[in-house]
Amino acid sequence: MKKKIFDVLMEIRSEVIKSMQPSRKQMNSSQVTENQDDEIATCEPELKFVPLEDNPEPMLGAKSVGTHPKTHYFQIPDEDHPRKIAYTVSGDLDGENILICLPGLLETKESFSIIHAYFLKFENCKVISVDFSGRGESDFIGEHGAYKMSLYLSDISQLIQGAVLTGGKAHQRITVLGTSMGGVLAMYLTQIFGKKIYGIILNDIALTVNWTSLYTLYKSMKNDLGFREVRELAKDLSVDQKAISDVQLPGHFDLSYRADVWGMNFHESLEGFKGKVGLIYGSDSKICTKQRVEGAKSFIPHLQTLEVANAGHPAPFNLLVCDFIQSQMGV
Repeated sequence: MKKKIFDVLMEIRSEVIKSMQPSRKQMNSSQVTENQDDEIATCEPELKFVPLEDNPEPMLGAKSVGTHPKTHYFQIPDEDHPRKIAYTVSGDLDGENILICLPGLLETKESFSIIHAYFLKFENCKVISVDFSGRGESDFIGEHGAYKMSLYLSDISQLIQGAVLTGGKAHQRITVLGTSMGGVLAMYLTQIFGKKIYGIILNDIALTVNWTSLYTLYKSMKNDLGFREVRELAKDLSVDQKAISDVQLPGHFDLSYRADVWGMNFHESLEGFKGKVGLIYGSDSKICTKQRVEGAKSFIPHLQTLEVANAGHPAPFNLLVCDFIQSQMGV
C-alpha cells in the first residue's frame, strides 16, 4: 500500500505545480515570545550535469563554520485561530546573506536538509527553511478555515517581516529558494517585499503551469487515493489530511494569475522585479518543460538556468545544484 501511495506522490510531483497547515490568540506579527525548550521567533549560459548522490556528507568536505540547524517557531496572529509556523535556521545567525527555502505542495522543510549542510561551510550566510501551515512541525488549522495559497503567502510574509527583517540591518541580502509551489510563492513575495529581496531561485517551476498537469494531479489523487490511503500518506509525509483534501479544491490557488488556453501564467507577479532570478529544472520534468524554460527566458532576459540531467520534478539538491544556488546568492 505504501508503494502505491508513494507512486501516486511521485506522479503528483511530476505532473503538477506541486509545489502550488492548529493555532491560538492574536498577537502582533513582530512580537517575539519564548518557550522553555524552543525559541518562538516570531540570459546567461545554461549549465548541465548528471545528479550526484543526495548524501550531504561527501558533498561538504570543508569544516563547518556556522551553527547547525535548529528549529524555531513564529507566532502567526489570527483572531479566531492563531498558530505557530516552524522554521529551521542554520549557519551564521548574524549573517547578512540569507537564503529562505520554501517547500513544495506535499513537502516539509526537511527537504532542504542538504541545503542546510552545504551552506554550513560559508561565513556570513544563514539558511532558513519553513514548514507551511499543516505541514511538518507547523500547526494545523483544524476547521478554522481552508488551506490555500493566500494563507501560505500571508504566513511567509509575516515570518519574513517578524523574524528575518529585524535588527535594522541595512545590508541584508535575502534570496528565496522555492520548490514548485514554493517557487510560485517566491514570485509573489517579490511584489510584497520588492527591493528587500535580492533574488529568487525557482526549482522546477517556470512562469506557466499547463492545465493538463493540473488535471493529471487531481485525477490521480481522486482516483488512486481512498480515505485510508490519504490518512497513511498524511502520516508518512507529516501533512494534515485536510491539507491533502484542500489542495484538490478549485479555491486552493486563490492568488491572481492570468489564464489562457495553455494554463496558469504568473508573469505579472514578477513585473517590475529587478533582482536576480535563477531557474533549476529537470531534463525530464513534465512541469517545467524546455518550452516553459524558453518562455521564461523570453520574459526575463537576465534569467540564469541550470538543467539537471535525468531528473524529473522537482530537481534534486545535489552538489552542482547547491553550487548554482550559491552563485545566485553571490556568496
